[in-house]
Formats: sequence, structure tokens, C-alpha cells
Amino acid sequence: MLDVLLDSLKDTALLVPFLLAVHLLIELFEVKKLGSLKKSGLLAGGWAPLIGTGAALLPQCGFSVVASELYSRKYIRAGTLLAVFVATSDEALPILLGSAATDPSVWPKLGMLIGIKTAMALAVGYAVNFALRRRAPVAEYDEEELPHEHGCCGHSIGEEEHGRDHGGDEKKRSRAAEVFRTYFKHPIIHTLVITAFVFAVNFVLGTIIFLAGGEEIFADFMSRGMWLQPLLAVVIGLIPNCASSVMITEMFVSGALVPGAAVAGLTVNAGLGLAVLFRENKDIRANLGITLGLVAYALAAGYIITAIGAAA
Repeated sequence: MLDVLLDSLKDTALLVPFLLAVHLLIELFEVKKLGSLKKSGLLAGGWAPLIGTGAALLPQCGFSVVASELYSRKYIRAGTLLAVFVATSDEALPILLGSAATDPSVWPKLGMLIGIKTAMALAVGYAVNFALRRRAPVAEYDEEELPHEHGCCGHSIGEEEHGRDHGGDEKKRSRAAEVFRTYFKHPIIHTLVITAFVFAVNFVLGTIIFLAGGEEIFADFMSRGMWLQPLLAVVIGLIPNCASSVMITEMFVSGALVPGAAVAGLTVNAGLGLAVLFRENKDIRANLGITLGLVAYALAAGYIITAIGAAA
């Protein structure tokens, strides 16, 4: 058991620099670009699913929150919202990038995940928008109607974070504090939280493998239950918390989840996007339709990929 603990600490520590670097870059994008993208009107046109997919592929869940707010006020169509939800992977990409930096065998898994989720997001986005092109007109954007922009996991990046005005002798000190609050505070906190999640998942998985009798026996056991995995992964992915994407990704990297299950779980994992959709949008039938459609799409993709893998 001591070896399990030490291996978990080692594997987790190797990820920390990559997690922090990625979260710092995300915060810079959210502060500088997210608001202007929201206000540009591009998300209402024909390029909307493509732009939404590209933004959502960034390893964060802030854009899914923004997309839910935009949809609830009819600034984007359901297809664009679904494209964002499908493309969003929350913490999957930082973890995969960190793992790939120390284990080159992870790169194919990373490429497979990005490629499949991108194709799925674009397909559902354009198909649904085309089907609803006459029934779901886009409203004219009203800048004052929307709340402050939200960053990863819903934290505010509005005026309270970076719009304060200071004067007098405290200006230099308050400027440094403002820069820290705006660009460094949340990435550091978020990195620590995700690191704790990663360690917990690594330790639990390591303990299970140890008690099962080793990696080969554990892998054999998991392969026998691979047809149940996509369903279980979807249930985990629907949990509106960063821990769900961490769990799915770590299990995928360790070999505890088949690729189809990982795709299914991360397809429905839109961070706080679904929670914000139900809070902001008063059309419950539309919310349920989007959620059930997302689940059905994820399960279909998961089982198709699992079947292809089993036949190969």
C-alpha cells in the first residue's frame, strides 16, 4: 500500500506544472477574449457551431456557462449550445496533456478524444441548427441584459475581479493585487483543487488494482464489463463538478475505461453548463429535450466506439 501511495503522489506531482500553466492561459483568454466573443454576434450566424466548438475545446467549462446564458436569452440556437456542451471536456485536456508529457503513449488517446469530440460537436451543432432554422430565431443582442462574464466553473471575471479603480498612494500596491486577483488567484486555487481530485482518483484506482491482484487481472475484469462502462461514464459525466471529468480521464489514462466510455462520459460533461441552463432558461421542456438528446447522443457514440473496439 505504501507503493500505491508513493506512486499516486509521484504521478500527481508530475501533472501540477502543466495544470497550472494551462489554467493561467485559460484565465488570460477568459479575461481578454471571452467577453468580446460573446458580444461579437458571431455566435448567432452560420459559423456559430464551429466557433462554439473551437472555444469549448479549450480545457475549461466557463464557455459552457456563457453558452447556457446566451441560449436562455435566445442569442444562440440549440444546435450551437449542444456543440458547446459536446466539445467541452472540462479538466480532461490538461490532465491528458500532463500525462502525455511524461508518457508518450497517451498522445494517441489525446488525439482520438479531440478528433471524435470535435466531429461530434460540429455534426450535432449544424444538424440541429438546420432543423430548427425556422422555429428558433435568434434575438438581437442586448449587452446590458447579460450578467458579468463567467470563467471556469462559474467564477466571475466581471468588474468585481478586474474593473476596480484605485488612486492615491495605494495605486501601485493595489495594481499588483488586482493583477494577482485577475490572472493568478483562480488558476492557483483551481490547480490545487484539481490536484487533490487527481491524487484521490489515482490513489483509489491504485488501491483497487492492488487489491484485485495486479494490473492484468484488473484489466481483464474491466474488459468483461466494457458494455456497462459507457452508461456508468455518462452517469458520472452528468455530475456538474470538475471531479467528474477528472475521474473519467484518470480512469481512461489508466486503462480502467474503454475509449467509448471515455467519449460518452466526456460528451455529457459540460461542467456547470447544464446546471446553469436549468437555472436560467424557463422552458423546462426545452431543457429536458437538450439534456436527454445530449445523453442519447453520448450513449450512441460510446456504444458504437466500444463495438468497433471490440471487433478490432
